[in-house]
Amino acid sequence: MIWIDVATPKYAMFFTIMIKELQKRGYEVLVTTRYAPNYTEAKEILELHKIPHIVLGEYGGASLLEKFEARIFRQKEILDLFKVRGMPKVLLSGCVVDSVQLGFGIGIPIINFSDTPAFDKVDYFGIPRNLSIVSKLTMPFSKLCFYPFVLPMELMLRFALDESQIVPYPFIDVALWINKIKKDSKNDFRIRYGLDTLKPTILVREEEYKAHYVKEQIPIIYEVIPLLKKEIDANIIIMPRYEKDRLKRDFGEVATILEEKLKPEEFYPFIDLFIGGGGTMNLEAICYGIPTISTRSIWLIHDQYLIKHKLMFWSQNCQEILEIAKKMLGKRIESQSYFVQGECNFNAIIDRIESQILKEAKC
Repeated sequence: MIWIDVATPKYAMFFTIMIKELQKRGYEVLVTTRYAPNYTEAKEILELHKIPHIVLGEYGGASLLEKFEARIFRQKEILDLFKVRGMPKVLLSGCVVDSVQLGFGIGIPIINFSDTPAFDKVDYFGIPRNLSIVSKLTMPFSKLCFYPFVLPMELMLRFALDESQIVPYPFIDVALWINKIKKDSKNDFRIRYGLDTLKPTILVREEEYKAHYVKEQIPIIYEVIPLLKKEIDANIIIMPRYEKDRLKRDFGEVATILEEKLKPEEFYPFIDLFIGGGGTMNLEAICYGIPTISTRSIWLIHDQYLIKHKLMFWSQNCQEILEIAKKMLGKRIESQSYFVQGECNFNAIIDRIESQILKEAKC
């Protein structure tokens, strides 16, 4: 049995595709996730794609104490599940601390997938020095660790791994699902929400301000929303991250607040500009060709890559965001060659896992 622990929306999308490929090859897959009233997206994505899963524990909240207490509780729930279902032969994870450290503690081989191992400070050789806490707590326990080509190998080696354990793949993760999207008017979320489909549409996404790596909640993305409504004749849409009710209270008169989780094909084909405080949706929008303005408080390696190749704008100034929005609204971005530089699927990844881990574990 292969255990896949899904903790974030991005890895819910990523593993949804991989799970189906593993099942085609005859493997039994156990999928777990976490859920909280204000942290629902990973579970919702699994449900949208009809992936059977078990909810164990919840997102621990903003403080370190809450996160640690939630981790201990969740690990106990996972152990109780294994007593009933049996012990998995291998764990696949997007560097989830709960499951990786538990897996290591009870002897389950760990395969990690990592796309954000470090932050923006670089050393003399141009390699980031500020390694993420989550990566420090997970990646050194890997039997194998896969990563997208934009990350330097020298960075991955800093996690006490050797070259036989780290495996690059030739695409940025979001291309796996974004490149499959076909525009179809029957999927148009604007119709469902009663919006004017003749107007351009601007989608706004909050920063993941409860994440461990975000030091403060930057107000710029909230300050610019009423200004966009005032100066641009467009549908303004907000995709919530945690608290829908607060957004409805603060912005319900100037913007549409999405009520449910949508599939990418239901909104990206109908968006003319994206303003994002996070990472994955910025990548998705650019991969689809949507002009994108980042307001996030940190720069990860992917952000530097996008800005270096002039694929994304970055600003924390309302007036500058307005000017960029007016200039770029509805213009398309040619981005494919920067996202895919080889085979964009899981074939080579699963082949490597089979040859190095699964045959030995006899899943």
